[in-house]
Amino acid sequence: MNKWKVSFFVCLSFLVLIFLGGAYMLFDQAISYSYLDTSYEDQVKSNAVLGNLIVKGSKSYNQKDFLFLLRQAYPNEFIVEEGNKITMGFNVFEFENNQLVKAQ
Repeated sequence: MNKWKVSFFVCLSFLVLIFLGGAYMLFDQAISYSYLDTSYEDQVKSNAVLGNLIVKGSKSYNQKDFLFLLRQAYPNEFIVEEGNKITMGFNVFEFENNQLVKAQ
């Protein structure tokens, strides 16, 4: 056999392996992204349920009481009170008429 035929079939087999590896990586990423998207949607729904539960359970507390409880429960956290919002990390608690109305 000629040298160019051997080289051609070696390069062809490498090309096929590279194509199959790329296809595998593409499908793997698509499946991983699908699971990530689904778990993110589930987490958003869970956070909404917990936020509503916090709002309903804290009807007897005003904004200052809620801030005091947060600072007492988490003394090392950076908790900021800005107007009608209390921010702790990625959590935001919104108040209207000195009552908690939204927890994110």
